Amino acid sequence: MRIAIRRPSPALVISCLALTLALGGTGYATVLQVPKNSVGTPQLKNSAVTSAKVKNRSLLRADFASGQLPAGPRGPVGPAGPAGPAGPAGLSGAERVEATSPSNSTTTRTMSITCPTGKRLFGGGVRLNPVLPQLVVQQSYPDNDNIYRANVREVTATALNWSITAFAVCAVAP
Repeated sequence: MRIAIRRPSPALVISCLALTLALGGTGYATVLQVPKNSVGTPQLKNSAVTSAKVKNRSLLRADFASGQLPAGPRGPVGPAGPAGPAGPAGLSGAERVEATSPSNSTTTRTMSITCPTGKRLFGGGVRLNPVLPQLVVQQSYPDNDNIYRANVREVTATALNWSITAFAVCAVAP
């Protein structure tokens, strides 16, 4: 079964085109012909912009003339100018704690470094003595707030003596 589809008449096509141009063509053309930043105070009618039409916090200090904005209260003045409130206490008593394992040909070494009482761990690491291609750092990590652990092993057996130095950076935190 064949359904016949009728073509629209030329009159319908022309009237639809005319309606489209009438509704959107002139507005679109007007927007394209207005240069950027070309509408300013001289182009606005008196009372065109009212406080009801301006969004809160949309105006900047530069939008006001000198003397239109009231000055706020002056802050405290220090030797280098206005001073803000004191910040929190920083770290104190920073120190590096380290230990070196015995030097021999053992295939694995594990070390733990503990921060002194009252101090927290802020970093750490491990150093190979000497640096050999047969040695691999398996683990190097903070175990908790005051212990740093390191584990090194031989990938291939060596008859050389070697050691590790593990270190922790500790300090008193507020």
